[in-house]
Amino acid sequence: MRVFTTPPVESITFGPGALDALPAVLDGLGAARPLVVMSGSLARGEIGARLRTLLGDRSAAVVDDVPQHVPRSAVVAAARTARTQGADSVVSLGGGTSIDCAKAVALCLSAGIDDPEELDGYRARREADGTTTLPRDLTTAVPHVAVPTTLSGAELTDIIGITDDATRAKHIYRFRALAPRSVVLDPEVAAQTPPWLWAASGVRALDHAVESMLATGSMPFVDALAARAIRLLDENLPRSVADPGDLDARSACLQAAWLAIYGITNTGAGLSHAVGHQLATRFDLLHGVSSAIMLPRVMAFNAAATRPRLAQVAAAFGRPDDGAESIAPGLVAELIARLPVPTRISEAGGSRAPFAEMAAEIAGDISMAGNARQVTESDIVGLLESAW
Repeated sequence: MRVFTTPPVESITFGPGALDALPAVLDGLGAARPLVVMSGSLARGEIGARLRTLLGDRSAAVVDDVPQHVPRSAVVAAARTARTQGADSVVSLGGGTSIDCAKAVALCLSAGIDDPEELDGYRARREADGTTTLPRDLTTAVPHVAVPTTLSGAELTDIIGITDDATRAKHIYRFRALAPRSVVLDPEVAAQTPPWLWAASGVRALDHAVESMLATGSMPFVDALAARAIRLLDENLPRSVADPGDLDARSACLQAAWLAIYGITNTGAGLSHAVGHQLATRFDLLHGVSSAIMLPRVMAFNAAATRPRLAQVAAAFGRPDDGAESIAPGLVAELIARLPVPTRISEAGGSRAPFAEMAAEIAGDISMAGNARQVTESDIVGLLESAW
């Protein structure tokens, strides 16, 4: 028996000018005093000023200094600010870092967490038999409204990635109650995102779509969502990077990220995501950069176990011809090559030194549960070497 679920997002307001609906959205959730989490660059810019004007005195405080990949210490510090200022809800504005931090703040507020070590009791773990367990449960959380400015899809999931400050390992947390209650998708807001960041996050959305089609848990409904996401990204991502003011292209990409994330939250991911979790945190890379480096290589590595499904990926690119399964990794690589993102670890500023140590973390990542091919730590080191 299979079950398809959607995160408990109650509403998605989308289109140019959607940000103006934020006060009404908060009113509908009974959120009187939100903590705002956003990046420093947004806080200093036009969009941050617009958000502050929209919220007025109802904003409890603004947290705008969360480092990339959401360190545990930053999460607990933000939660303490929320408690001190009497916040009853959270608004996030930005990419995956801001949105994941806001979810993590909701976790801390709802579970009474006030020390980074206490987060260990809530993270997901992959057991020796391949199953995933959550040590504790969480059934309610403070309301969260997310306003994404990238294509990470974090706003539409109940998943959080939080990094251990000491080890730089990324740990995954997943509770349905932590999905944002409402999402605002505004291409005018997204148009402010720098092209390099937008491009990288678009590759992350592509990774979500492709790995959901190739995962062991794939299903026809998800295939349809992912295929449409791939087509929208292929047609609109390079265009939206070249012209940030093309609101039609930016809107199409936001919708592609929406489609892609609804698939992967049901099927699970795979080796590209597992490697990316550690590659990005270890070398302080954007997750989209880790996807640009790893996705085509992982597709080729897994090809023997995924050939029929690779043909479906190729068809999503408009290439349903004979032998499509052999060209799918190349089609993904060609799209990535049209974007301003590095495609090798060395180009991105990484190091070969920790590959063996990283392989152990990758092998235990919960995303490995969806990979179609069995993978050893030696395989992972070889894959990292091939990407060097």
